[in-house]
Amino acid sequence: MEHNRRDVSAKELILDGPAACADRYGIGPPAPVSVIDSEITTLTASADKVLKVEGPVPYLLDLEPHSYHDADIVRTLWYRQVALDYRHKLPVLTVLILLHKGANSPNLTGRYERQLPDGSVTNCYNYRVVRLWEEDPESYLTGGVNLVPLAPLTNVSEGDLPEVIDRMAERINPEPRPRAEKLWAATYLLMGVRYRAEVATRLLEGVWKMRESSTYQAILKEGRKEGRKEGRKEGRKEGRKEGSMEGRKQEARRLLLRLGARRFGTPDAGVVTAIEAIDDVDRIESLADRVVDATADGWDDILRDS
Repeated sequence: MEHNRRDVSAKELILDGPAACADRYGIGPPAPVSVIDSEITTLTASADKVLKVEGPVPYLLDLEPHSYHDADIVRTLWYRQVALDYRHKLPVLTVLILLHKGANSPNLTGRYERQLPDGSVTNCYNYRVVRLWEEDPESYLTGGVNLVPLAPLTNVSEGDLPEVIDRMAERINPEPRPRAEKLWAATYLLMGVRYRAEVATRLLEGVWKMRESSTYQAILKEGRKEGRKEGRKEGRKEGRKEGSMEGRKQEARRLLLRLGARRFGTPDAGVVTAIEAIDDVDRIESLADRVVDATADGWDDILRDS
């Protein structure tokens, strides 16, 4: 899944520069930071690394990047936080880092409660929410270099991007080539959360020799292979079962809505109506391909030429 690749890429940036991330998202004065095993993988399939912040009162810092809407994300983080607390006997600060507006929800308040029918609270925990599109880009451009690839997802307009990319190059390009390539590759992947692929490609080609990068080529190859494989598998399964063109159309529409919701958020009634009105199954499947190929930046862009 494309969003999983982006979330993993953001997580790798965190693990690559834990001190800078603890300084940006943690609490208290600077203190030694280390990456440790969560040791809770038997309980949850979540990422198996967390940050341990030393000091007079040590604590764990669990940074969780997220790029798509997930109605159960708060409960998942609660479960993980309790497991970490129990296993390590340390307080845990959980920070949910939303990479894209499509992952946002009014329910993400920073507080989670479970109540009985009489209103009494049985469980309660606090967490933090960072909405990158509201963040000042300056702290990402001037902080640890591992934070720099997140700068295009902060509070910048597309018109400001060229200047932001130039400043990023000033930070990234002096790094040793393997690390610089890794940081640019992460930038390219993460920009796909918010910007059209052609925008990212045009801007990054001026500061990074993308075409010569084996990492970039691997990203393109893997993304297209996985996305199209999943699209064809899910989109045609029901149609083959029903053995009818109408079945293919309905399943293709469901696929388009499902993939689009994961990337852009739940479609409104107008979007659903527009998709239901498309009668050409090849056209519907082509729109689904645009979603998984990251060539569109929202429902309006997907449907503009439909």
